[in-house]
Amino acid sequence: MTPAGWTIRALLRLSAGLVVWASAFVFLYAGFSLGCQAWAPSPDEGLNNPVTFMLAGFAVVHLSVLALLGWLWWRRPVAADRGESETSRRVRHRVEGLVLVCSILALVWIAFPVFMVAPCAG
Repeated sequence: MTPAGWTIRALLRLSAGLVVWASAFVFLYAGFSLGCQAWAPSPDEGLNNPVTFMLAGFAVVHLSVLALLGWLWWRRPVAADRGESETSRRVRHRVEGLVLVCSILALVWIAFPVFMVAPCAG
């Protein structure tokens, strides 16, 4: 039996940010490799090429999902479940928010080169 408050929904909310970040990580790195193989833009195009647009689209979609999750976290009342202590619910809510913030920062970190460096240069 799980402790009070740690339901499947709570665990899914806790891990949602990391799942979206992991999805973005896979899409960005696989998209970079497959995009360079399929479209291979010339170095003269710089950042204006299909690979960059595809990767930027993936990054923006994932960032939008994380922003939506953050907004839902912010708007959700911090209500305790049956049998759950006040401290436990506050800790769980804060950890959920911290995971979302870390996921957003990690996504910005891995997506930053997409907007700054021309792909397929080497």
